[in-house]
Amino acid sequence: MPSPRPTLPYRHRRALTRFLDRHRRTAAALLAAAALAAALLTLRPPPAPVTVVLTAAHDLDASEPLTAHDLAPLSLPSSAVPHGALPPDTATAGRFLNAPVRRGEVITDARLSDPPALAYGEDLVAVPVPVADPGTVALLSPGSRVDVLAAHGGDEFAPVRAGPAVEVVRDRPVLALPGTSGSGDEALVVIAATPDEARALAGHAAFSRLSVAIRG
Repeated sequence: MPSPRPTLPYRHRRALTRFLDRHRRTAAALLAAAALAAALLTLRPPPAPVTVVLTAAHDLDASEPLTAHDLAPLSLPSSAVPHGALPPDTATAGRFLNAPVRRGEVITDARLSDPPALAYGEDLVAVPVPVADPGTVALLSPGSRVDVLAAHGGDEFAPVRAGPAVEVVRDRPVLALPGTSGSGDEALVVIAATPDEARALAGHAAFSRLSVAIRG
């Protein structure tokens, strides 16, 4: 035979009943408030997703390269983030803006001016090279790799001296082929080179005829 379920002593039940009778309105109000809070939590939409982007920490112009203190991260609702906004891990130090921006403005990829040779190395610059043989330039395309050679071109008082050309730069990528250099018998080739190589090319271009050897 099962044992009877335990029950509260009679006087305890009476005390609980009197307590509930005395505080019935308060208990009802508390229960109603709890029900309302639960309903609000159920109906409240989840928080909108946010995205962290880079913004201008202060007014910026385009005359100086960006530093680590010029941009600051900011969390924005993802729906308000413009296309191309830069994430906080973007390497921006040393790069230039192509227009002034105001403090708080979101920085997008369209705001940055990429150096033409950046794809081949941060320390490279774009160098126009006047090549003496336009026919050779016709064989090139952006991405070709070339060596640039310099040979003394002579002048009206000194004949051209035969001899090996000097290699000025080796294995550099072609960035663009703008066409003629303006003199009519030369074609321009824009290559990526170091600043030291750019100075060497400028010196040789003043007194030599430049040509290219195609690597690939």
